[in-house]
Amino acid sequence: MKKGLSVVFAFAFAIVFLSGCKDSVGNLSEKVIGKWMAAERNGSPLLTNMSHMVTFVSPKEAYATTSWIELIDREDDPSLSKRGKSEVEIRGRKITKTVRVNAHITVVDVMKVTSITENEMLGVSEVMTYIDGIKVMTSEYTSRYVKVTANYEETVLGLWEGEVTSEMGSDFNDGERHRWEFLPDGNYRFFVWEDGEWQVNDEISQYVIDGNMICFRWKNLGESQEEHREWWVITSIENGVMEWSAVRESTDGITYTATVKMSKIK
Repeated sequence: MKKGLSVVFAFAFAIVFLSGCKDSVGNLSEKVIGKWMAAERNGSPLLTNMSHMVTFVSPKEAYATTSWIELIDREDDPSLSKRGKSEVEIRGRKITKTVRVNAHITVVDVMKVTSITENEMLGVSEVMTYIDGIKVMTSEYTSRYVKVTANYEETVLGLWEGEVTSEMGSDFNDGERHRWEFLPDGNYRFFVWEDGEWQVNDEISQYVIDGNMICFRWKNLGESQEEHREWWVITSIENGVMEWSAVRESTDGITYTATVKMSKIK
């Protein structure tokens, strides 16, 4: 009788133990659905201008909104868009995303997921770049993504006035108050205060919002001006006040967080 009880207890203990060691990934095909923002690489905060938002619409398809990858083929497609379609394959813990950037460039991102919850996804990534079928570059690093449920595409519309509130500010900050008017067609108008009035300052001014991230493409008025692109994370829009933040790196290599605060005018 005692021997029988011992067997029962041992079996019960084994079930509890195995349950406690349950795979932290589980059904990855279900858990990965939604928007994920790249937040860290190799344990360090990812510079916001080098971040991206990836949206898994199914276990076989995803879309990525990026700024930096657009620079690869700017001459072919200078606009901003959520056009980075990925073919997805999920096997066990591995997520393989294949992006055909253009007719010549293909990027394959293989991420081995170590854990995934409702709020974050951790893993080890291997990214391979191919040109005309020949592998030209491989990068390996640990990744941390955060789940994004906010969507500010509608609430950002309108005219806003504000300034950079952090000490170091944006890479392109001039220390002055400005106005931004966000239009529904993906264009915006950036105003500077000159000669006693608000004046439009840009020749090109486009933006795209994906979840809580906003990316700008602009070119100032005048000859010999360069095109610029810049990412921000919209941290909140509440009671007529909008706040942004971004992880930046100064010219001397110091990493800092830039912030912007603005109020809605109309």
